[in-house]
Amino acid sequence: MKMIKNIVFLFAFLLIFYGCEKMFLESDPQNTSANNFEIFWKDFNRYYAQFIIRNINWDSVYTKYRPLVSSSSEQQLYSVFSKIVSGINDMHVDLHTPLGDVNWKSKAPDSYPSGRLINAGKYIQFGLSQNSIIEYRTCLNSSIGYIIIPTFSGGTDGLSLTDDRYLVIDEILSKWKDKKGIIIDLRWNHGGNSNNAETVASRFADKLRVYSQYREKTGPGKQDFSQWKNSTIEPKGTHQFLKSVVILTSRSTASSAEMFVMAMQVFPHVTIVGDTTGGGVGAPIYRELPNGWTYRLSTRYYADAQQQVMEGVGISPDVPVLTTVADSLKGIDRILEKGIEVITTSK
Repeated sequence: MKMIKNIVFLFAFLLIFYGCEKMFLESDPQNTSANNFEIFWKDFNRYYAQFIIRNINWDSVYTKYRPLVSSSSEQQLYSVFSKIVSGINDMHVDLHTPLGDVNWKSKAPDSYPSGRLINAGKYIQFGLSQNSIIEYRTCLNSSIGYIIIPTFSGGTDGLSLTDDRYLVIDEILSKWKDKKGIIIDLRWNHGGNSNNAETVASRFADKLRVYSQYREKTGPGKQDFSQWKNSTIEPKGTHQFLKSVVILTSRSTASSAEMFVMAMQVFPHVTIVGDTTGGGVGAPIYRELPNGWTYRLSTRYYADAQQQVMEGVGISPDVPVLTTVADSLKGIDRILEKGIEVITTSK
């Protein structure tokens, strides 16, 4: 009986030993162009959520580009990856290498005046810089407040925790409780941390509401997705502003800024004015190849509260307005003018 116990013990020990040996001695993935391509393709196959939305056949991408990758040329691999990344046309898909970066090309042309504030002094009272991540002024019509939020970036870990600088919104709303309305300008906000976006939006919430829905990629199969999940917004902070609010948007309004727009548009006292937003939230993750190159990919696709998918499309404004090049040369901010008009004529 003792001999049997010893044999069992020895057998268990050998299993543990060889298991640990394999764990510690298993080699890193080979750093070859061919292997880097395989890892890259499989990562997207497993995690990327928007192939169907963006009309991309990922198997065909493999068939087309895998034969072009040799085992020795990183320049060739970079050229292949550049074509693939550019073809996906997703603002949250990019590649970073010593040979160069490949990024999404904005749908907004260089001569796109709808994406910026024009001739501010014609519409807004000047004042000292507030040294805040949120700038706020009073319009020349002193019953209307004007807030610029150029980014939602920031947080203790850069991603999941709210940046306390955005809590200045409570101070602003305390000062502006008697305003007839507020304009929030997001026309050049490319996003950042969605927690910061929700922090600001919650100060305009009338009650708990579902403001967006999303599905997440859960496996390599084409239909491997989670069920729809809800994102909600509710009143938080010391003050809620429930009078007329206008959000100014453009094609440059993107990512977490679009989360903010989706949250705000479910409130009955909010009007979206301007151009359609950029069309990308995605919840991206970073991945790294054996050669040290890094890339991002979108793990989810988002829809609004009515389950209208906004990825690759954007969020349509309630009141569509464009500022033309001719307008900008004349010092006219057509989008801001319409926002002021919406509040001025509100009841």
